[in-house]
Amino acid sequence: MRLLANLALQNLGRRKARSLLLIAAVAIGSGVVFTGATLMRSIDDSMAVGFTRLGGDMMVVPEGALTNITASLLTVEPTDLVLDADVLAKASLASVARVAPQKIARVEHSGIGSHHETVDLIGIDPVRDFTVQPWLMEKLGRELRAGDVILGAGRDAPLGSQLLIFGKPHVVYGKLGRTGVGTHERGVFMSIATLEALAASMPQMGGTRPAVLAPGKVTGFLVELAPGATTLQARFAILSAIKGVKVVTGESSLSGIRQGLAALLKGILALMVLMFASMAVMVSVLFSAIVTERRTELGMLKAIGARRLQIVGMMVVEAVIATGVGGVLGVTLGVLVMRLYERSLVYYLDNIGVPFVWLDLPRTVAFAAAAIGLAAAIGALGAFYPAWRASRRDAYDLVRGEG
Repeated sequence: MRLLANLALQNLGRRKARSLLLIAAVAIGSGVVFTGATLMRSIDDSMAVGFTRLGGDMMVVPEGALTNITASLLTVEPTDLVLDADVLAKASLASVARVAPQKIARVEHSGIGSHHETVDLIGIDPVRDFTVQPWLMEKLGRELRAGDVILGAGRDAPLGSQLLIFGKPHVVYGKLGRTGVGTHERGVFMSIATLEALAASMPQMGGTRPAVLAPGKVTGFLVELAPGATTLQARFAILSAIKGVKVVTGESSLSGIRQGLAALLKGILALMVLMFASMAVMVSVLFSAIVTERRTELGMLKAIGARRLQIVGMMVVEAVIATGVGGVLGVTLGVLVMRLYERSLVYYLDNIGVPFVWLDLPRTVAFAAAAIGLAAAIGALGAFYPAWRASRRDAYDLVRGEG
């Protein structure tokens, strides 16, 4: 293998201009694919955060319940009306992708703020929630636990501090960014289990506690549509399957934008696959010309005893070295381009409050390794067939240049 590598390096060194052009072409292709794949994944993650901040495609609430629709968020308002927590799960609707239940109780004398201040206590399911936690601007470095609370932007308390609610201590887990929605601004969020555990400590008003605090009851659901589903389809399916509810939708264009951008990213991925395929064809054509040019040299090698496998190996190793180096340079170029994006476009987006989630380091390294590996694999595949064809011919024919 060392001999084959030495021969390959010597051959690349003898034809510097052609080798540099090959490396440059592969570097550009690999750099575009690595940068495109990394940015595409980052944009996909950022879209997930950005769209989940919109609160969902629609709400399902009891008939007569109040709702709040803004440009930035779709939310359930506190109400005395309730739904069963499993009503949507039992319906098993194909047009619904995700459902986030919420329990909202508006209470007084909670111990939060002034004595008579009204506070919205909002219970969420931390596992299924996709409408509240994306707004977290700061949080503790762990998962949300029982007894933890998340404060709306209108409330101030240090992370990790204790907050007494009806005399019970709770840990401030995180704080939300500003949403412009009153319920979220003044709300105190916690898991549904934590809110239900507080029910026993709440003073009864008129002999009863809010009906929503009963186990198995919720104020409403935030709903995300399944891919390809429309709000009209989902509304009809929900109203047909569940009685005594109303369906509230936000901006009807949001679902289309979400699905359209997902389709656009898939199209970009297909273009990158085509780019790699065209690069493989280019390398194959180039090495066909190289083999034709060097057939006298290959014939002499066969004449002095070189085996077919050695000839094929020499050409393949030469291609792998050239395309592998091109892949490394392409990844380096891609990192520099992403740094430029970070200091320009991403910096601007951060300043106007639009989240951009960069791909984490382990996945970025994996993408880089994949880009380099694919570049080297393209070189090996592109050189294999012309080298294999040349190795089958007789040494005499190769030296004379026949066929």
